Amino acid sequence: MKIRRSSLTLLAIGLVILAAASPVSAIEPFRYRLAGEIDGKWPVQMDLIVEGSKVSGQYWYDSYGISLQLDGVNRGGAFGVREMTADGEITGEWVFDFNPFASEWQGTWTNADGTKEYPFSLRLVSEMVQTQEMRRGFLYVWLERPVFHYERGNKSMAAVQRIVDEQLWSSVEEDFELFPEIHPDFCSAGTYWECVIRVGIRHASSRVISMMQETYGYTGGAHGMTWYDPINLLLSSSGATRFGLDDIFLKGSNWETKVSELVIADLRQQEAAWIIQGEVTEVDPKLLDRFTVSPAGIDFYFGPYEMGCYAEGTYVAFLPWAALEGFIKKSGPVGVLRQ
Repeated sequence: MKIRRSSLTLLAIGLVILAAASPVSAIEPFRYRLAGEIDGKWPVQMDLIVEGSKVSGQYWYDSYGISLQLDGVNRGGAFGVREMTADGEITGEWVFDFNPFASEWQGTWTNADGTKEYPFSLRLVSEMVQTQEMRRGFLYVWLERPVFHYERGNKSMAAVQRIVDEQLWSSVEEDFELFPEIHPDFCSAGTYWECVIRVGIRHASSRVISMMQETYGYTGGAHGMTWYDPINLLLSSSGATRFGLDDIFLKGSNWETKVSELVIADLRQQEAAWIIQGEVTEVDPKLLDRFTVSPAGIDFYFGPYEMGCYAEGTYVAFLPWAALEGFIKKSGPVGVLRQ
């Protein structure tokens, strides 16, 4: 699965108001993370973006993990949204009434030829909220983070929100401390430094939340750089705790070699330059700590220059759990994901 940056500008997140001309009038685009079920038995995750009359985004089945694209219209709160594969083949349609102030929506999913129709229910997991500010006159900070929806008194989700916010703002402060060391004469250069951070959700359920923080920093030169920091959390009634690869894989199973082989094979299919040219033949275990998980498998993130030239951008290698049988701790987070 390849991710390419087409722009350094992140989607703006705004508010919605009721207007006399239309039941719902969007001031700015807004983005939700939703989770739910089709026909009460097929769990799905969805990123939904609403920009006036245009609806877009992506969704995926928990058990499959590969996203389908969404493209539709908002007719005064009545949504008609087609789904399609990466090559444009239409596979179905979602129809439902959307109220941005609600936390749950029901509607009907229909397959491409109209021969199958199922009810669905989607619940609000989080709203993606954007914050912009200028620090010290020339340090431009642009943040996008999930603000989770949960009932008051939910200790686990309150802990998740606290962990996300602390990591994000800590990253900003660390960059401020490092910046003068990198460019001590920056103020005389007369240019701006940019820090763009987005925390994206790969999977969210009542037991596991897996997220990736993507940071883009520009301090001058031909281009900026992008790097990744994971936020993988196991939830309980008392709060949330982080987990890592040691919690996923069996100690002494030589999982590092197996994962390296599978990642190299996946990146070869994506035609990553350093793999195709033979410059990278195995993955250093130190590069594997940037990962997210879902019921379908595990994703490993590689930034610019790690598996190809800068122009190739970021690579994400997806490995299904089925390919890692015999290496996984069934009592760990993966066991919880696959229940």
